[in-house]
Amino acid sequence: MRIQFVGDLMCHNSQLLTAYDSKNRTYNFDRSFQWVKQKIENSNKSFGNLETTIPNHSSEYSGYPRFGTPPEFVKALSNSGFDILSTANNHSADKGSEAIDLTIDTVFKNEMIPVGTYKNQMDYETRRYFMFSENGIKFGLLNYTYSTNGIKVKDGRIVRLLNRELIEQDIHYLKTQDIDFIILLFHYGTEYSLEPDRSQKEWVNLGFMLGADIIIGGHPHVVQTFEKRISANSDGNVKEQFVAYSLGNFMSAQNMPFTDGGTFLNIDVSLDAKGNKKINHFSFEPVWVLPRGYQVIPIAEYQRGELGIILSKMEENRMKNYLDIFKKIIPR
Repeated sequence: MRIQFVGDLMCHNSQLLTAYDSKNRTYNFDRSFQWVKQKIENSNKSFGNLETTIPNHSSEYSGYPRFGTPPEFVKALSNSGFDILSTANNHSADKGSEAIDLTIDTVFKNEMIPVGTYKNQMDYETRRYFMFSENGIKFGLLNYTYSTNGIKVKDGRIVRLLNRELIEQDIHYLKTQDIDFIILLFHYGTEYSLEPDRSQKEWVNLGFMLGADIIIGGHPHVVQTFEKRISANSDGNVKEQFVAYSLGNFMSAQNMPFTDGGTFLNIDVSLDAKGNKKINHFSFEPVWVLPRGYQVIPIAEYQRGELGIILSKMEENRMKNYLDIFKKIIPR
């Protein structure tokens, strides 16, 4: 059973301009993901962090600092094979209450699952715990963010924030549901820092102590390190836990060093004959965002000449610079 994670899915102003067809007055973001579509579709479940909102009117479309994106961006994610999108992040409230609702609706409309934001208390109680089964394995997924950038979440909307008591309650409930693997998606940390900060480590340690199996982080906009922790349960069985502190930018227009790319993280999990959880294998596959058209380039496939495209010497150098740093953070 393979689950796949990618990092932040953002949409800056230059991406809006690139995707816009002035003749038809429409947007199309499918080309951004054409080189990774098959890789996404090949996983059992694919997760991404939707770090933008879907506002009601095109006049609200904008990039940084308050993100508002056409629904066609979400459609492109669905067309590419994504299954689940985390929506609790520091930009969740950028365009107000109605955009929180429309973001949720748009993800559902495109046959994906949003986790982390809610229209009202009833919606929260209905969708608070996202659980699913695949290949006989039960998963529980929770998404939290450190902040909404000081923007107040109004009108009864809910963005799930990092809170010790809340995380404890959520994990406790999932345990009562006989969940095999508990996955936490944390939006936290220091932007552009290549090393996890103290707060990231504290939240991860808390999550593991409470019983999480896999923790995936976002927000720093650069790839950070990972850990696989192995310990013994009280019954003497081996306990395996995995954290990737940050997966970088899977799609964005950021161009500072090491912000112009991200990575796939593939994790193979199973249950043994006694029902013990196993993290059998994990792998990272770095990607780089080609600013000419904002396309996600799987670096290994490009280097093997499998994509049928040729980058300029300057583009290849930028991709190499990204890969050089990536290899230092994620050694083979």
